[in-house]
Amino acid sequence: MAQTSKELVKGLFEHKDLTQIPFIPWVCSFAAKLEQVPVQTMLSDAGTLSRALINAHKLFGYDAIVNIFDPGLEAEACGCKLDWPDTGALPEVVSHPLSEGAAVYDLDTSDFENQGRIPVVLEATKRLNIIKGKEVAIAGVITGPLTLARHLKGEALIDDLNQGNDEAEDIIEAAGSIGLKLCRSYCEIGMDLIVVAEETPGRLGTRISQVLASPLRSIWNVAGFYNVNTLLLSKGCSEEYIEPILDLQADGIALSGNMDYSRLKDAALERNCCFAGSIPLSVLLDEASLVEDTVKECLVIKDKGFFLSTDWEIPYETNVNNMHEVMRVIRDNRGS
Repeated sequence: MAQTSKELVKGLFEHKDLTQIPFIPWVCSFAAKLEQVPVQTMLSDAGTLSRALINAHKLFGYDAIVNIFDPGLEAEACGCKLDWPDTGALPEVVSHPLSEGAAVYDLDTSDFENQGRIPVVLEATKRLNIIKGKEVAIAGVITGPLTLARHLKGEALIDDLNQGNDEAEDIIEAAGSIGLKLCRSYCEIGMDLIVVAEETPGRLGTRISQVLASPLRSIWNVAGFYNVNTLLLSKGCSEEYIEPILDLQADGIALSGNMDYSRLKDAALERNCCFAGSIPLSVLLDEASLVEDTVKECLVIKDKGFFLSTDWEIPYETNVNNMHEVMRVIRDNRGS
């Protein structure tokens, strides 16, 4: 009997022999394109968001639905201003309260679950779980503490962290506590997977583990309490950061960038950590004829704990035919 997508993802994190390689793409703004609604409209209404994500999954049939992929979600709830591009891209954070006079202790997160668009996302997540959760894995995405801290403080945060600035580390801890609140809310709804999306942890250099270990460990612990698996997602990584990121001890990682994937595979298997082969977003934006070879190259790995993903959030402007081609190649190669 064929395994459901939910069973595939569960078996992935249990390092079982699977009938096929799971595919977990990061679909968000692309769903708005398919639904023919503005991204801002989709990300601001629970019914539109859940319907668009369900319809996108119905069209392609991948193995997990992510409830949101919006790095500005938590920042907006904390008082940052957003700019919504007309191009269909995700919103950009354009103000940083902690560089504009506010202090860390001024951040009021006591009622975080009711701030900004958080209630919209929680309601949409409940609907996803009710409608699709029995057959399909549902993943709750959280903005990583470093990314959120940069939104709160601005780009100066990275230099401050690398110089050992205590205030900067306090901001990371505050960002981590916000992620922890969202993690707990997701887990109470009944997620299969908690995904922490960090844009550029490599910018911390050798201090990756030192800075991020504590806030992430709290998130892993809460997810573990609810028996929910965890995944750390990042892009723009280079080889020297593979081990430090793995040492952050998520159940799985999805890394992309300039690296040797054989080194990534060996390091992940050594730590019993699930790992992804990532389809570059450039391929999804290019000619459909280029898709097959790239996806087949990713599918060469057959180890337990391996899954297929995308570099990052699938862009709004992605060619629909390219996604169909990705799914065709994956289906043709399943069981081979």
